[in-house]
Amino acid sequence: MAMKRLSTIAIMGGLLILPAIATRYSTEALTIENLQARRVDSLLRLTADVNLDGVELPSTRQFFLTPVITDGEGNSEVLPSLLVNGRSMQIAWERRSVSGDFRNSHEVAQAVQRRNGKGQRVEYLAETPLEKWMWRSAATIYWTVDTCGCGRQNGTRRSDDALLGLNPAGEMRPAWITPAVTALPVEVHEGEAQVNFEVNRSELHDTPYRCKNGKIIDNTAQLRVIDDSIRYALSDRNVEIAGVSICGYASPEGSYAANDRLATDRSRALSQYIASRYNLPDSVSEYDAVPENWAGFRKMVESSAELSATQRRELLELIDRQAYGPADYDAKEQELRTDSRFVSLYRDKILPEWFPALRTTRFRITTRLRPLSDEVLAEVIKRTPEKMTLNQMFRVARLYPEGSDEFFDVMQTALRYYPEDPTANLNMAATLIQRGDIAGAEKCLEKAGDTPEALNARGIIATWAGELQEAEELFRRAGALPEAAKNAGMIR
Repeated sequence: MAMKRLSTIAIMGGLLILPAIATRYSTEALTIENLQARRVDSLLRLTADVNLDGVELPSTRQFFLTPVITDGEGNSEVLPSLLVNGRSMQIAWERRSVSGDFRNSHEVAQAVQRRNGKGQRVEYLAETPLEKWMWRSAATIYWTVDTCGCGRQNGTRRSDDALLGLNPAGEMRPAWITPAVTALPVEVHEGEAQVNFEVNRSELHDTPYRCKNGKIIDNTAQLRVIDDSIRYALSDRNVEIAGVSICGYASPEGSYAANDRLATDRSRALSQYIASRYNLPDSVSEYDAVPENWAGFRKMVESSAELSATQRRELLELIDRQAYGPADYDAKEQELRTDSRFVSLYRDKILPEWFPALRTTRFRITTRLRPLSDEVLAEVIKRTPEKMTLNQMFRVARLYPEGSDEFFDVMQTALRYYPEDPTANLNMAATLIQRGDIAGAEKCLEKAGDTPEALNARGIIATWAGELQEAEELFRRAGALPEAAKNAGMIR
């Protein structure tokens, strides 16, 4: 009956990663408790309490209980055995009257006599040289016991494997970096409107207006183009206008100096109108002017189907002629008006049709997020993460527990929108280490720089691989980083 119980060894449970944490193994007949694996200088020390309360052993029988360490890659180490003897076999063992083959079949850490019917615990202790592979996270331990009770190795059964837990990398703490506060990303909305002004005047009329010459100026539709663009830009209640830029273009007729003044005054008038309409501070509004829109004129000449090849070539030569100042531009415009090659075309087409189309206004509206709480940013990141800075994304991540799925999702989003940023890569590496994705962490660390936090992360990865000297050096280089100091202590 006792032999049957011994033959049903089946270790339950598993080692925790922290070597200092006791773990309990159970069999029907015996129990191994308080199993601990520790590094002691260059040695691996294994201790355990073997509970023999459930074992009944005949006087002439014995068994070996043997721990075996392996990494699943061909490396293994058999540690000294605990020999449990019946009464007669214990006497024979002590008198060294057992056969040499039996005595030498196992390295014995301790031999004890089983006192049947009594509670009995045996303290197991063995040491073996510490190999680098034993530090790997995949290193495991299992126990064997001979099933016949005769001490022969050809009659053994083994327990399930459980993590040795010598490697502390799983309990090491990575460090995250709070990204620097930077300017918010802006979204750009650009457009063009042909806002009309009275001849030689810069007053903006936002309702239909009759000029002195009787001409009606109606800017309603063109101002609506700008208005619609601004309203669209502000369709998200979480954004505000970061800037409005107005650039007015004048046509080339008249003196360059007068056109410069007129274009600038008209751009200013439109900028002031928009700022007043939307109650914008002066700091977000700017205006500029192009006194004579020769670039736009050139595009018209290039694309017009009404010109002969000769007309197009001669006009382009005039337009492209180098101009060093206002006088050169005025000379070009005068040549258009008076040169026999251009005079009729200027009178019939260029002045009445093309030049008015060159008097246009281009606008550029930029928006950015308003100042928002972290809780509101947590909603923004779900819909429009492109509007957020890396710092804002990190603030959202901190709303969730480290290692949680929500924390991980935010870090993924941050890396997706800032794929080359060292801080985004470092924080993602730290998150992946915490989730056990070492290969993913290594890839991110390629772009993470050499900050103390990056060195600490590399030290943890080196620990996972059993490269203790490399890990200690990396933790040392991380300087005063608290996480690195604690991680180094776990190795020591």
